[in-house]
Amino acid sequence: MANPLEQPTPSRASEPALEVVGAAKRFGPVIAVQDLSLRIEPGQALALFGPSGCGKTTLLRVIAGLERPDAGRILIDGALADDSGRGPFMLPSRRGIAMVFQDFALWPHMRAKRHLDFVLRGRGLTRHERRERIARALDLCRLHDRRRAYPAELSGGEAQRLAIARALVVEPRILLLDEPFANLDVPLRECIIDELLRRKRDHTLTILLATHNREEAIRLAGRILYMNPPGAPPHTRHTFLAPSGAETPEPRHSPVPPNPV
Repeated sequence: MANPLEQPTPSRASEPALEVVGAAKRFGPVIAVQDLSLRIEPGQALALFGPSGCGKTTLLRVIAGLERPDAGRILIDGALADDSGRGPFMLPSRRGIAMVFQDFALWPHMRAKRHLDFVLRGRGLTRHERRERIARALDLCRLHDRRRAYPAELSGGEAQRLAIARALVVEPRILLLDEPFANLDVPLRECIIDELLRRKRDHTLTILLATHNREEAIRLAGRILYMNPPGAPPHTRHTFLAPSGAETPEPRHSPVPPNPV
């Protein structure tokens, strides 16, 4: 059974936690990602913001190792994870990444608590340590009373909270979030964002968030990458913005066009 949550690996001093250089991905004639570069330092966050079809989800899947790029390089803590879909390939389980999927990707035959216990197995934790982590994650996402429910018995909001809890319980170094708060009420969303910001401030978590919600992007991220669809002219394709909307310096290999928003 594939495990979408990954074993953390030590960070290398002075290296970015995540770097994407000239990434491209297409599905048949459809270009999903085109010549995209970004760089995130340890303990920082970047939000991917843009219309549907601009490649946000595909980029997250390429970074996680669930899709291989047709061109470009993916580096995790300075180590080469993928190079143009050829040659060296770092397995998803070696990347130190957890991902919250837009469609949740829950396992239908597992109760909620079992989801969390399953991803902690094989990580060198004692039973007591696993129980403590699971209890904290369930409490944070307000799922303690639903810990014995199967995914089919959960509401949309509860399923999304379980997907978030499953990602956070492994304490990843890099967290990929694909529209993670769409089904959450405001108080719970703010509570979870506060926890993510705390971990980010402690430099224990690096975050890449894909969202349509500008307020979420500004609240959580230090920078925003505005992604136009791949068919846009090269000089307007990707723009790095500060939370206020001002442009910020681009990473290596990535042109910064005028602000499109």
